Amino acid sequence: MSGLINWEHSPKPIHQYNQPPLFFYLIAFMQYLFGQGEIVMHLLLSVFTLLSLIYFNKISTLLGVAQKRLLLVIFAFCPAFIVNQNLMTDIPILAISLGAMYYLFQGLRTEKTIYFIISSTLLGFGLLIKYSLFPLFLVILLTILLTKNSKRVAVLIVPVTFLFLWSIWNLFEFDYIHLLNRPKPVFHSRKIISFLSSLGSMSFFTAVFIYSILPKQMVKSLIILGFIFFTVSVPLVYFDIIAESNYNRVLNFMFIGNGLLLIAFVVKRVFELLIKEKKDKYHLFNFSIALYIIGFTLFIGLFAPFNASRHVLLLIPFLLLLGHKQFEKSHKTINNLVVLTTIFLGLMLGISDWVYADFYRKSPFMVEVKAERTWSVGHWGWQWYSKKAGMKIYSKKEDLKIRNNDIVVIPKDIPKQYISSRIKLDTIDYISQKSNFLTFFSGKNFASMYLTLSEKPAWSLSKETIDTIFVCKVKKELNLKDIRTRIISNRDWYKAIKNKAIEDSISIDSALFIEAKQTLIKQRNNSPTGFN
Repeated sequence: MSGLINWEHSPKPIHQYNQPPLFFYLIAFMQYLFGQGEIVMHLLLSVFTLLSLIYFNKISTLLGVAQKRLLLVIFAFCPAFIVNQNLMTDIPILAISLGAMYYLFQGLRTEKTIYFIISSTLLGFGLLIKYSLFPLFLVILLTILLTKNSKRVAVLIVPVTFLFLWSIWNLFEFDYIHLLNRPKPVFHSRKIISFLSSLGSMSFFTAVFIYSILPKQMVKSLIILGFIFFTVSVPLVYFDIIAESNYNRVLNFMFIGNGLLLIAFVVKRVFELLIKEKKDKYHLFNFSIALYIIGFTLFIGLFAPFNASRHVLLLIPFLLLLGHKQFEKSHKTINNLVVLTTIFLGLMLGISDWVYADFYRKSPFMVEVKAERTWSVGHWGWQWYSKKAGMKIYSKKEDLKIRNNDIVVIPKDIPKQYISSRIKLDTIDYISQKSNFLTFFSGKNFASMYLTLSEKPAWSLSKETIDTIFVCKVKKELNLKDIRTRIISNRDWYKAIKNKAIEDSISIDSALFIEAKQTLIKQRNNSPTGFN
């Protein structure tokens, strides 16, 4: 956790970021055994993908879901599930969530303590991958308490022990408890809107819930007309008959409305569980699922620094399970339309995301890394691939190492490190890739599938260029005058130089010149990147 990672402007220790390290250790172990190939790492993630599908199917069986295969297909082809098959923590914790809930239900069904222990142990491992699983702790606790067998609450000692040992390790390694030093939650109304938009853009099964509640011929006709409108309007946007920007604005409003309808459905189901339905073990299963959805929704809203499709992915399978009876009540035509739409959009957004990622995978190797130094600016997968291509990862703290005639490679549409405006660059080349119909269903709007804002939905229709990567040559490097200006603008640094000037009985200008020169020499002669 003390290793350095550059996710912002300069490298910082991993422990300053949100995630605990268990999944990182698992990746490192796989790399130790099989090397650093992408295929190996994606095979590792595919294990969790398979486990997610298996446990979802097992829970469906326990609940007696009549449309089990239909729900499995909708879950498997959900765009959030397909697109997020990247080397991130969300698919692993989804698999663990489903596994923990399955064993919790098995414990309720058989009244065997071993299943509660397995559920709690999975939770413990999950919390060492991502703290987002904390709501699951409360779900297990409340579910056990509702069985009126409070002795079983003791099984939660397992995840508590995991976190206690992890916290002790923190104190030895970096002198504070990682869990207790996470950023404070910031609540904003825009986060609610972006959450609803993200949820609505990934959940096309709302139509089933609407029709099952209002099984009228008019409602059925309106739903079918909605699907027909979408099918017809897409080519109209593609051929510029309908303006892309206007359509995407309407699409975002539809996503937000869809998200609101899903939340309304959950509220309705919770009311039914509390007031109307017969109290038996199946009622408790459904109540636990409702608790899970409520808990994770509140956790995402309060603690997630932003919204993304991978966050709402943790809700999708449980929304399907909570509303499984609605698929029995719905008309076959509507069910089929939902399945076809989910498969189509899941595949189109998955292919589009692959092309988007492949652009950053191939582009670094199209830049000729010559004897002079070539710097890479930018984060995400681009940073990984550009490093593999032989580029040096730029850091704001190392801007003095950039010299005249160095090459700096900068993607346009991804987050990047700050470069001083005093460093002058000339663009000598660029790499870009035009879009086509396979990328028309797009999540490339500044990686919108991975960062959803209130005005920027998870996906939209777009014929814009995938991205442009600028290859620049350094025309002017930082010099002593620039460093002198930097010292003066830093109050503490400037104060220390003034005190040093008085102590050495020299002028402030002389002290500034000496400090600037020493800083320049030190930076350029002690390069952790290997430059001299």
